[in-house]
Amino acid sequence: MASNNTAICNITCQVDTKIDQFFHPTLYIIVIVLGLPTNCMALWAAYLQVRQKNELGVYLINLSVADLLYIATLPLWIDYFLHHDNWVHGQESCKLFGFIFYTNIYVSIAFLCCISVDRYLAVAHPLRFAKVRRVKTAVAVSAVVWVIEVVANSAPLFHNELFPNERNHTLCFERYPMQEWVAGMNLYRSFLGFLAPWLVMLAGYRGILRAVRTNVSTEREEKAKIKRLALSLVLIALLCFAPYHVLLLWRSVLFLRAPCSCGGEEMLFPSYHAALALTSLNCVADPILYCFVNEGARHDVGRALTRLLAALSCGSPVPSMHIDGLTGASVTVETPLASKKTGFCGEVRTSSYKAELEAFKDECLQMTILSVKK
Repeated sequence: MASNNTAICNITCQVDTKIDQFFHPTLYIIVIVLGLPTNCMALWAAYLQVRQKNELGVYLINLSVADLLYIATLPLWIDYFLHHDNWVHGQESCKLFGFIFYTNIYVSIAFLCCISVDRYLAVAHPLRFAKVRRVKTAVAVSAVVWVIEVVANSAPLFHNELFPNERNHTLCFERYPMQEWVAGMNLYRSFLGFLAPWLVMLAGYRGILRAVRTNVSTEREEKAKIKRLALSLVLIALLCFAPYHVLLLWRSVLFLRAPCSCGGEEMLFPSYHAALALTSLNCVADPILYCFVNEGARHDVGRALTRLLAALSCGSPVPSMHIDGLTGASVTVETPLASKKTGFCGEVRTSSYKAELEAFKDECLQMTILSVKK
């Protein structure tokens, strides 16, 4: 226990950890299996967008890096829960992995907020804020986000984070009842770490919907697609993070009202721990929402996979055609040469190649126009 507590509780609450032994390892294994490859592909797609001077790619890179760091901590947490909430890897590793685990939540929320604001400016004020929406600006904003979140969540690195429970197991980053400084930090996390950015996201996407609704040049189908995307973004953030923060705030308020009471902790523990585990689904949702619903990013990933398969089968990459979109993201469409190969992986040339190529160019132009609308 930290020595600078003003409220010292010499009791240990008897919380029921049965939910941890099956639910957490199962969910974390699913997140690793799905989140690792999708975030790696999302990272590659975002990198290609940055090369095309698309500032959105900068935020996507940071989001994927945060998710991959989080996923890297999950094997040790799986081991922790399989051993009935018993940390056997030492104090320093507990601090480091706990710090990464919890900081990722707020780094992810912050970058989701950055993406929301960027998309709002792109749709509602494409010309007015064109100079703001640059790669250099996005890099500077990302650096500020990392500094703020790392500093704001660094307090546990300077406190003891290993606590014995009634079964002589060593808890990592968990104490029941909590410590007073943790309760204060939880208030900051709930209001400034989650609620404020989420309200900005909500306001940003309401602005997007308003801009789309008043845009007479956008087709009805495209308007519906943009609205569905805007709503799904807000809902995913809400579903992944709101239950955890509601219960976190509830725990903290109960502690501040009765610092050494175990009633609230024991009652809330199962739902609180389940909500904490569900925040990990954000690592699966992020690449799906922000890369694979984007035309340029989806084609970039498709190109990467096509070249990989071609390299494995023939030892040479499959050719593809690139057309720079008006938003700065590359739109990649396979040509007939990429989809037809001889037995020796050579190119198949047809008499209608030029006509087909012109058709693909027209299709790419339409995709580019749609990406601007998005």
